[in-house]
Amino acid sequence: MMFLRVARCVLWLMLVIGVTPDGIADSRPPNIVFVLADDLGWSELGCYGNTFHETPHLDQLTADGMKFTQAYAATPVCSPYRAALLTGQHPARLGILDYLRPNSANALSTETVTLPEILQQHGYVTGMIGKWHLTGYEHHGARHESRPRDHGFAWDFAREVKGVGNGANFWPYVFRDQPIRWIDIPANRLGDQEYLTDRMNLEAVDFIERERDRPFFLYLSHYAPHSILNGKPDLVDKYRRKHPPGPSTRERCDLCQDQGHAGDPLHHWAGDHNPHLAAMLESIDEGIGMIRSRLDELGLAGNTIIIFTSDNGGETNVTSNAPLRGGKSELYEGGIRVPLIVRWPAVVPEGTVCSRPTMNVDFFPTLLEAAGIAVDESQPLDGVSILSSLRNGSPPSGGRTLYWHYPLDRPHFLGGRSAGAIRDNDWKLIEFFDTGEAELYALADDVAEQNNLAAARPDVTKRLQTQLAEWRAEVEARTPSPPLLTTPRQLAFADHFTPGQVSPRWFFSGEWAAENGILRRADDGTGTTRIFLRETEFDDALIRFDFRLHESQDIRLVTGGDGHYNAVIHIRPDHFFIQTALDKSGPYFPSRHGECAIDFDPGRWYTMTVEFLGDRLVAHVDPEHLASAQHPILDRTRQYFAFQVDESAAAFDNVQIFTVGRHPELDRNLDHIEALDARHPVSRSLEDEFEIEKRNAHDRLYRSNARYRELVQQVDALDARNRSMYPEVFRTHKEFHQEVAALRRKLLAEDARYKELLFATHRATRALDEFLIEQDPEVADLPESRRNRELERTRDRFRDDSRYRELVLERDAAQAKLEAAYPQLFLTNEQISRMKKERRQARDDDPRFRTAIQERAAAWQAQQTYLFEHDERLKQLHQRLTAP
Repeated sequence: MMFLRVARCVLWLMLVIGVTPDGIADSRPPNIVFVLADDLGWSELGCYGNTFHETPHLDQLTADGMKFTQAYAATPVCSPYRAALLTGQHPARLGILDYLRPNSANALSTETVTLPEILQQHGYVTGMIGKWHLTGYEHHGARHESRPRDHGFAWDFAREVKGVGNGANFWPYVFRDQPIRWIDIPANRLGDQEYLTDRMNLEAVDFIERERDRPFFLYLSHYAPHSILNGKPDLVDKYRRKHPPGPSTRERCDLCQDQGHAGDPLHHWAGDHNPHLAAMLESIDEGIGMIRSRLDELGLAGNTIIIFTSDNGGETNVTSNAPLRGGKSELYEGGIRVPLIVRWPAVVPEGTVCSRPTMNVDFFPTLLEAAGIAVDESQPLDGVSILSSLRNGSPPSGGRTLYWHYPLDRPHFLGGRSAGAIRDNDWKLIEFFDTGEAELYALADDVAEQNNLAAARPDVTKRLQTQLAEWRAEVEARTPSPPLLTTPRQLAFADHFTPGQVSPRWFFSGEWAAENGILRRADDGTGTTRIFLRETEFDDALIRFDFRLHESQDIRLVTGGDGHYNAVIHIRPDHFFIQTALDKSGPYFPSRHGECAIDFDPGRWYTMTVEFLGDRLVAHVDPEHLASAQHPILDRTRQYFAFQVDESAAAFDNVQIFTVGRHPELDRNLDHIEALDARHPVSRSLEDEFEIEKRNAHDRLYRSNARYRELVQQVDALDARNRSMYPEVFRTHKEFHQEVAALRRKLLAEDARYKELLFATHRATRALDEFLIEQDPEVADLPESRRNRELERTRDRFRDDSRYRELVLERDAAQAKLEAAYPQLFLTNEQISRMKKERRQARDDDPRFRTAIQERAAAWQAQQTYLFEHDERLKQLHQRLTAP
């Protein structure tokens, strides 16, 4: 016995110092095989206590390595988990908060440095097999499709090319009557009945053999056992015989229907003892055995880290995560606590169990430390290395605080709740965004989360809520307010301003740029400016955008149709409000609608949700702060979309436009909107209040009162008559400018001298830009989203350059020559006003002119008198203003 104990100690020492059992030292970094199951619950494996599923190879992996009992996913769904795994950053920091829809524009940014990129830079060969789900797909209309090879994987196989989870797990991998394979596998290797998991396992062992002479990182990302569950028939039959399947959770089963059955007689949706789930898990388990055997055969096992885990909890419509509560898409333990097994003979003691709480963001720093690679501190990192726990199984002193952020507009097909959560030592708090309620659990005594202690321990509840709020602020987590009028349907447009993926539909001037994943209005602007979205058209819609005010005192979302804006959301430092515009087709007049006082932190991100439904509009930043409007001008197609900012800096992100349907709880929500609409009144002067009410009363009375409408029309008719009789006096500035524009077009077509002088100004302006590009040639190669802004920065740098100043003088001289030859084309508003005033004074002695003025003044006074007499609030405000 003494000899055996000594032999084991010697063997263990050899492995720790990097010597393989056959005595050959292996100085190269460890190989890494990361196997990820999809939707595998914490209690599904035999080594975690499951007696129905058979997972002998995973059970042996546990016996030969370390099992974690408190491993967590960063979110309870797949895409955010995968983003966190590859970057070491929390999904809230990355902005990928839910699973990405097939046409999503929110692909993982190539600006973020990933784990495979770093490993590749340090000599690793990197490969990925299977589910990616960090992009939208071109097949579904996504403009950009980000692939594994864009993020550091030198080779990938079996990546999805369209939406996943359809149950087409057999060759040729086509679901029902869909036109293409949903997965990138060009030909089968295992015959006409090839099973997807088997093929992926085969490719995994081939990769290991192919790359055995170099350190490798293999990411084997299974699609199994994600529903629609569909296992190999022989294994399914095996588990049907082992235990009768539980009742189905769905009455409709597409795979059953395709075989001529009604209901779910093939048990794809059995709620417990699901034979397809067991069969799919056994196929994954077989792959673990194949990988271990090949590593042993190649002599690589001693220096290879094998990690097996899941991206979130199991789906509760096909399994139970008991004793844990809840499942996928929930922040209860059943949705986020996952199995985790690690084997690394050189470091990890056999048969150990680790109770250290850990999250999948920890893999990034852990694997880099294991490979002897320093973490690049220029990129924020939310994970911490758990290598010390892998060595001895014990958690570090001081504990660990974990956070989750999972905002949802509404429960999706899995159910789920919009919530955030924090675990601090053994306390766990869940904060539900839809109700504001909090639940507190002591996990050491209540892992099933049955005893809510929030009311009994208000001190802990408040402390954890404060910590959670501070963390959200630190990582700039966004929490959109859920819809009130509408239900989002299809994504019509989205831009997350990811470098290389900015939409070409924006019209970028020199005062706007998309930089570092954000749309920015320059901080050295010269006046109010807009950025327009081209080729847009939508009716009822939900619009979302993130904004940060910075120094700006007024930013706006401007929408409209027929080339004109008709609805504007104004956002100012202390309030936001809705305004509708003049529209003569109604006709409608400018009107101020709902407004809401709120003190915006200029350095913080907020999410504005704007909903159009028929003649209603509501804008809200959270469930308590909203503004609403109801007006017929809103009930139309919108073909105009822009952001407007005053002369100061501001920033935008995550712009989305959805088509919508009517919210199923619209009537109840309208009561909520009415109750909140005046809860946060805006403080203003009596004079401002009077002017707003007067403008609103004019629009309201015109639409509702026939006599007032007649009075307004009389004033309009006299205005039209006066403009016809005395156009030089009564034309508007806009009409003057329209005439100038028409004259310019005419001269360009007919006047050769004008054309030459105009083109000379264009050539001089181009010469300036060409000079700047010569100084900084890289500007010319920038995308449009950055080019114009960078050109302006280059201009600022060379303003004092002698050659640049010469070119400016040449441009100004060309412009002056043009203006001298055609002064009538360059009238300023001040000149127009002065000209109109002079011409009016010249008419003062004309009796007919004076009569026209008096008639119009009398008609306007009659209109005003009627307005004040028929709007009680306006009358009261006027009395207060004029009181002595």
